[in-house]
Amino acid sequence: MEAGLDAEAVGDVITRLADRADLDIRPTGHSPRRGLVTESSRAGNPDAVAEKQGGWAKGSKVMRTYREDDDGFAENALHGVL
Repeated sequence: MEAGLDAEAVGDVITRLADRADLDIRPTGHSPRRGLVTESSRAGNPDAVAEKQGGWAKGSKVMRTYREDDDGFAENALHGVL
């Protein structure tokens, strides 16, 4: 992937999918980018992998702020169900 992910384009795709599913939401490209960094890190990938795919500069301090340390499903009622 040469150009990385553009947050606006990702948001547009998610909005179109939400419209098709009759969901009343206004998503942005921020959540998928945050998920990319978090899940890539949890999988043990070096930061450079997410930097390249997400279009961040090498050594980006901003990208590191996107990483979620907490696992929201650790104490979730649907843990093990989904």
